Amino acid sequence: MKEITLQLIMQYLERFGWKNYEAVDEPSEQEGIIYTGWRASVSSPVYMLSIDPMIEKRCISFRTQSLMQVPYGQVGNDHLLNLLLALHWINFRIIVGKFSYEPLRGDIRFSIDLPIDENTLSYAQFVHSLGLIVEIVETYVPLIKRIKEGEISAEQFIQYDLKGEILLEKQGMSESLRDLLKGLGRIRWN
Repeated sequence: MKEITLQLIMQYLERFGWKNYEAVDEPSEQEGIIYTGWRASVSSPVYMLSIDPMIEKRCISFRTQSLMQVPYGQVGNDHLLNLLLALHWINFRIIVGKFSYEPLRGDIRFSIDLPIDENTLSYAQFVHSLGLIVEIVETYVPLIKRIKEGEISAEQFIQYDLKGEILLEKQGMSESLRDLLKGLGRIRWN
């Protein structure tokens, strides 16, 4: 784990073409943290992301910051129950990563935490994790917001997902990631 440094992560971000980030020292940590974000288009929301190598826990964490807020007590129990059921369903369906809900502030986040023991993080693993974060957040957060607003129930969402209308598991990349890679000249369309 000692080989995963902020310098390595910054090299990977630069190599990928991801130029907007900030590396910050953490007072109680020896390795620091990187803050960055993305948006699929000018009209889409900005999603904030931290990349945190945690030597003491022997892992690296890719965490979105506050995708939305749903403070307990400020939303009806039915909406909250639907929201939690949908988050649990998504966590059941996806292989890597997890959505989480912190009830005091009401933060909903998504994270991928990779254990790293005696090895370093390869560029391919880094790009895979970054791509999954973008793909999963871009796919599911708009639907989670609709559940939060009471536009659809968790049951409707689950049925929608089971019918294959959410093609996350069948698509290699989300449209926004494809657009990002295309814009960076990383992929070519024939």
